[in-house]
Amino acid sequence: DQGDRAKPSFWSGNRTSMTPADVIAKADELKAAAARLNVEMPSLAAYICCADPEAVENAFQAANAIGAGNIRVNTCGFDPAADYKKQIQDNRAYYAEVEKLAKRYNVRALIETHMGLITPTIQSAVQVLEGLDPEHVGIMWDPGNQIYEGRERFDMAIRAAGPYLGEVHVKNAIIRETEVANGHQLWTTTWCPLRKGMVDWYAVVENLRAVNYDGWFMLEDFSNDEPDTAARLKDDIAFLREDCGIA
Repeated sequence: DQGDRAKPSFWSGNRTSMTPADVIAKADELKAAAARLNVEMPSLAAYICCADPEAVENAFQAANAIGAGNIRVNTCGFDPAADYKKQIQDNRAYYAEVEKLAKRYNVRALIETHMGLITPTIQSAVQVLEGLDPEHVGIMWDPGNQIYEGRERFDMAIRAAGPYLGEVHVKNAIIRETEVANGHQLWTTTWCPLRKGMVDWYAVVENLRAVNYDGWFMLEDFSNDEPDTAARLKDDIAFLREDCGIA
């Protein structure tokens, strides 16, 4: 991240962003800090693409350095000018190479359901992963992202993922009215607190419980309704534990 750290945001200038080389160099320091705080580092949310094998391998090395078992390795962005089926096939070929690296480093590579990618849904991610070993590759499910693009019925999506479901990102979003253009009401999607968004997290957790999901939930709240970060996180954790029953 080369953004202005004097004006940090969630996606640019973030003061906690690290390169793979940083993670490797500071691995002992990071692991010691985690031990002091009694927290684990199960996953790296890397911003890398499956079509870049050098970046993927660097990220796997960083994951090994801190003992993370999962790492985000996303697919390519959707190109409306290119053939859709070929894009799926190309990404499947890229991910077959990622799978080889995942086996070598013993770190599971996960595709995030993310707007703008060829895989905004679980169904599309499964198309890319079909035939690959779910022990080494999988899906990082993000229902909040799917309010922006690729909404799916929870129970069907979870069952479509099957053994590929690796972890779950927790955030929320809402669709709001904007201006009227050419006599037509326009809408926009924005992030919002967990309790107020269109993702029913109680229902998500119930559906995950029905298939005995026992993986990680990664809190990723991009809302700013509550500007105090500590207060926002405290309320998010209370909601997830007390209302949704996540241990």
